[in-house]
Amino acid sequence: MDKRGQFYLLAAIVIVGIIIGFSTVSNYSKQKSSIRIYDLGEELGIESGQVIEHGVYQQKNIDNLLENFTALYTEYAGEGKELYFVFGDEEEVSVATYSDVVEGEISVNIGDKKFGETITKQEYKKEDYSITGDEIEIDIGETKHKFKLKSGENFYYIISQDIEGEEYVVTN
Repeated sequence: MDKRGQFYLLAAIVIVGIIIGFSTVSNYSKQKSSIRIYDLGEELGIESGQVIEHGVYQQKNIDNLLENFTALYTEYAGEGKELYFVFGDEEEVSVATYSDVVEGEISVNIGDKKFGETITKQEYKKEDYSITGDEIEIDIGETKHKFKLKSGENFYYIISQDIEGEEYVVTN
């Protein structure tokens, strides 16, 4: 075999190997996505303040405005997050929760393989409580969140989300 032909064949194999190596490395590296609940927490703080100001200036029922706002905001936040809202004044506080509830599972068997899909439903609950002190404590699992009630209208939130086995929590 001709030595010059062997050189070109070897050079072509090396060049193809380098190109495949670069494409593999560039496809492998991925930027970790930012955690969206931090943005949601910031937005929620701004938007809730606007809702309360609107209610005060327009002399509307702030509890109704905040109840509607929290229900709509849970739709905006999307699935996979648990949201807790505390709003009211120094006499009565409403605690609203929003979480995904598992309703069941659908599975399909094809040969030896089983494919499954979990069916979840978004559930919104709200309870009203009379206040005897100036502090409210929300227990979520083993974590306690304390909020100091001020005079006038109050709005507090807790957003939690499980991302790749880690729980992220945002409060105000």
